[in-house]
Amino acid sequence: MTDWDSYETVVLLVAAAVAIIAVLATGRIMRDVRSARVIVDETQVGLRIHKGVVSEVLKPGQYSTWLTTDRIELVDTREQSLQINGQEVLTRDLLPVKASLIARYRVADAKLHRTAHAYPSTKMYEGIQLELRKRIALTTLDELMADRDRVMVGFAEAIAPGIRTLGIELLAVELRDLAIAGPARQAFADIWKAQKDGQAALERARGEQASLRSLANAARMLKGNPELMNLRLLQSLAGGPGKPAPTIVLGGSGLLPVSSGAGETAPTGDS
Repeated sequence: MTDWDSYETVVLLVAAAVAIIAVLATGRIMRDVRSARVIVDETQVGLRIHKGVVSEVLKPGQYSTWLTTDRIELVDTREQSLQINGQEVLTRDLLPVKASLIARYRVADAKLHRTAHAYPSTKMYEGIQLELRKRIALTTLDELMADRDRVMVGFAEAIAPGIRTLGIELLAVELRDLAIAGPARQAFADIWKAQKDGQAALERARGEQASLRSLANAARMLKGNPELMNLRLLQSLAGGPGKPAPTIVLGGSGLLPVSSGAGETAPTGDS
């Protein structure tokens, strides 16, 4: 092999190596380009962060941070729910109740939501909790039991301005549960039982009065119409299938059992 042949071989090897390196570099560049591509969905907004500062709020679309030090954070703008569970609060008459609320909200200002507070949801939770305690503390237990929704009148409107400083739009706050806690619970259970017992006794008394009125009316009818007594006696003597023989009192001197069959009476001795 001549020197020229050796030179051509080296050139070919170098060219092949360069080609391989170029292919690898191109593949890596393409991967970097793809990884730097960010898609902001229609239910989101994007925040372009440049050197730790929000430089731009991005609408839905496709963006890239290729050849920059920027990064893009996505913020969901759909409606969300926050549950405030098991809040035990004292009423104005110092009786405990347990309340649970549901707050519906959405992120209205993504930039403010990111910068206003480290934990916006926690801050909103605290604001709702404090407003609930303040309202229940101004209400007696009887007033709450008579109208449980009274504490929610104007609730969302009262705390919305403070929540808005977190970049959050408060849509609604609803009362999910309200229960009596502690000794008051047993006291109200006793009151409820006494009321139901009184209603039952009243119904029984009304039934007895109706029965007595019916008997009195029947007695007046029999007194004015003796033939009705004879008809009633015949009905008693007739009896019915499968029933025991009726017993009637004659003049108070004895008992006379009478069977439903004709001619099968059995007189008893005087008592």
